[in-house]
Amino acid sequence: YQNVPNPFEGRTVIAFTLPKAGAATMTLYDVTGKVLRVIEGEYAKGYNQVDLMRTDVNASGVVYYQLQAGDYSATKKMIIVE
Repeated sequence: YQNVPNPFEGRTVIAFTLPKAGAATMTLYDVTGKVLRVIEGEYAKGYNQVDLMRTDVNASGVVYYQLQAGDYSATKKMIIVE
């Protein structure tokens, strides 16, 4: 899913659904491809979400996030405003 709210200042939520319980990795990149943060965890089958604080990401402007879970991968973008 797309993060909500987007754009955001203080906090945003990134939601995703997994077909089965297991490991997932969310990687945040800036527009140059530099990795800003990696969030790894074990998540339940079905709906999950990651709360992301502005202080967790040392960037502003356009940031891409990629979710990798098993064979599945999806990339979306968000906008961080100051």
